[in-house]
Amino acid sequence: MKTAIFFTAFALSFMSSIFAQSEIQLRIVGGPGVDQGNAVLPVDNGTYVLGSTSSDGTGNVRGYVIFYDEDFQFAWSLLTPYGTPVEQVVDAWDIGGSSSDEINILSQRLGSNGTYNLVLYTLENLGNEGQIISSQEFIHSDNQLPVSAINWRGSRWAVGESEGDGFLLGITDPIAGLSDFSYTTWGHPVRTETVESAHVYGDTLYVTGTTEIDGVKQSTIWAWGADGEPLWARIQPDTENFGDNFARDLAVSEEGLMLLYSFERPPLPLGHGVISLTSENGTPGMPINTSGNIFVDGCRLDWYGDQLLKLAHIDFGTDTGTDMVITWLGPFGGYIESGILGTNFDEKPSDMKIDDGGRIWVLGSTKGFLNGAQSICLYRLDSLNVIPNVNSINPGLGIKNDPLFQNTSGMLSSERVSPTIYPNPALSSSVIQIAGVSSSDHCSYQVFNAQGDLCFVGNGVSISADNLSPGQYFISVTYGLSMESSMIPVMIVD
Repeated sequence: MKTAIFFTAFALSFMSSIFAQSEIQLRIVGGPGVDQGNAVLPVDNGTYVLGSTSSDGTGNVRGYVIFYDEDFQFAWSLLTPYGTPVEQVVDAWDIGGSSSDEINILSQRLGSNGTYNLVLYTLENLGNEGQIISSQEFIHSDNQLPVSAINWRGSRWAVGESEGDGFLLGITDPIAGLSDFSYTTWGHPVRTETVESAHVYGDTLYVTGTTEIDGVKQSTIWAWGADGEPLWARIQPDTENFGDNFARDLAVSEEGLMLLYSFERPPLPLGHGVISLTSENGTPGMPINTSGNIFVDGCRLDWYGDQLLKLAHIDFGTDTGTDMVITWLGPFGGYIESGILGTNFDEKPSDMKIDDGGRIWVLGSTKGFLNGAQSICLYRLDSLNVIPNVNSINPGLGIKNDPLFQNTSGMLSSERVSPTIYPNPALSSSVIQIAGVSSSDHCSYQVFNAQGDLCFVGNGVSISADNLSPGQYFISVTYGLSMESSMIPVMIVD
């Protein structure tokens, strides 16, 4: 069963009193196009979301950075500079100093040379806005597709893939030019490698990905030591027993290494599992299947103390769309508890981080909240102990229709004013009127109760409350030639 979540479009934030002390918070932000979050970065004074957007109305995909303050309130957002048809921010390093808060942003952009190039931006956080103060593009004849921004051997490193090989790009500090980038690739000449994630523990760098050999795909882990020399590489699990499989993430800590992978299993849909590895040479343990008979694709895995936390994409095969599932596992991969982070729209996860305070950040995308578009959603869970309650409580919710996109072609200027309803509160004998729409001929509504159940639907600007008992309701109004949507809370009283 999905969590019932309600929203109000065009509002800066909607917080009902019943949500005020919630241990689960949800923020949704975006515009009229496709917005995608790739990485979440919690820092001392807030949280960054890094991704891409097509909502600026130019027909391009641009890098998109959002910052939430310490109270998890929207503070500002920005786009990477215009000048390329496609760019997306994939990750970032926190490099804040004493005088200002700065991060280095890692992005990939389609360059004038016809290939995807790696770009490094320095962004300064001024509190109420952010600004890009420098940039450096690594121009290469091969496509550069960065995946992770990591700190290793006293420097920043970008890890990714290039034309079927992996790459490591070391960045010295301060950055003066291309000569300050140390670039190397790895891979087999007749095999294709892809890269999914990278992590550092102690002095060791671990990279996860997939190797394709003669059309067969297998999860792969590569390890490098403190001197930069390769330590070992391991292709696991065995495809003879587990079919084609794809590495998704690697949890690394003093507790050990645990690989999250997805695998094909005809006639069932894609499933996923975990497998432990030794840090000395990657010797695998016994794979543990953590899927049922439905579609479940792994996304992220991390240690939470001596426990494991797993994020995956799940499809129950119903007409309510796909969801994000977060699962609490024991140190050997055994199931403890799980919860669904989802609504009646499609949701897909992209990243998960655990901050220094033990809070869990889950980043993904959701469709339908803002003008029926794909928006960025970010959950914050107080701790592992919240997971058993995910399906049974409503999260605190905030919606932001980003002002960056208010003047784009996806929104008509005559329809930017959000509709209102009156009276509110209303008596059960009232006729509720919808105001602020251009024509009753292009207005329809849906009425939901506080549990998310649909009570009834209709057309026009008048709603009879005869069949509504006292309590909290939400009216979804769709209006105008461009079919804008807005969710409005209403209280029915005796």
